[in-house]
Amino acid sequence: MNQHARSPIPPVTEADLRLLRIFRAMAEAGGLSAAEEKLGMERSTISRHLQALETRLGARLCFRGPAGFELTEFGRRALHASIAACEALEAVHQELNLARGILTGELVIGIADNCLSNPQCRMAETLERFRRHAPDVTINLSVGLPDVLVNNVLERRAHLAISGMPLGNTKLAYRPLFSEEFRLYAAAPGCDLADVRERRFVLVMRTNDRRTQTLAERLKIGQRAVAFGLEAVATLIASGGYVGFLPTHYAAILARRYPLVEVTNAETLRYTTQFSLISLIERPLPPSGQLFVRLFTEIERDT
Repeated sequence: MNQHARSPIPPVTEADLRLLRIFRAMAEAGGLSAAEEKLGMERSTISRHLQALETRLGARLCFRGPAGFELTEFGRRALHASIAACEALEAVHQELNLARGILTGELVIGIADNCLSNPQCRMAETLERFRRHAPDVTINLSVGLPDVLVNNVLERRAHLAISGMPLGNTKLAYRPLFSEEFRLYAAAPGCDLADVRERRFVLVMRTNDRRTQTLAERLKIGQRAVAFGLEAVATLIASGGYVGFLPTHYAAILARRYPLVEVTNAETLRYTTQFSLISLIERPLPPSGQLFVRLFTEIERDT
């Protein structure tokens, strides 16, 4: 297959769109084997469709084999085009239904860990109201790390994300929602920051959390543990011998069962994270997404 062929790609047909959908599912799953369950196809069938698409387009889309799966540069461009094509067809379908007063389609939303426990977060109320307004829309909701949530929006795998990721990406629109205050906690009444400095406690490092990394360097802490997600952080703290940052509302819930207290003399280490509703500027939200944003902001404003 000539990767550098200069002949133009023929007009896209319905058969091509089907192949592009299969390619998109495989690319987003991360390989042929991972896409089997998602597509309901055997690996050999997916591979056959992929080869047919590569022949049709005249270029290799990905490298696949014992070394793993990786998109080529052309494959990355083709994936972007596949997503755009699927979205265009979905937009036509939604527009026709909207003309009949019906909202349809799938709305994909990513949300940060343990937002539900924050009394300021109105996600549950928004979903309840959204379901009454748009019962025919399928909600696809997932929990993830802030950078993963944002990347999913940037790569068009999600329409919206609710995250405490810092502002600054010019490709994204941020709608402020609520905030969370984080403090340094231990399950040992009387624990002082000096005890942490003297290595009587192990500092819990949350995955992709720069603040704990900065604190460890600042206090020259050698003993560290790594946790993925707030519940993992809380579990280590609750076991005793560990300190870590938790949102105050989450720590208050856990304190009913475990003796969680803020580390003494660590008040200057408190910090606040602003959570926002995040979307991609260049990707207009579908009608269902616009409705969700409006309902969420209305509920936030009224409470």
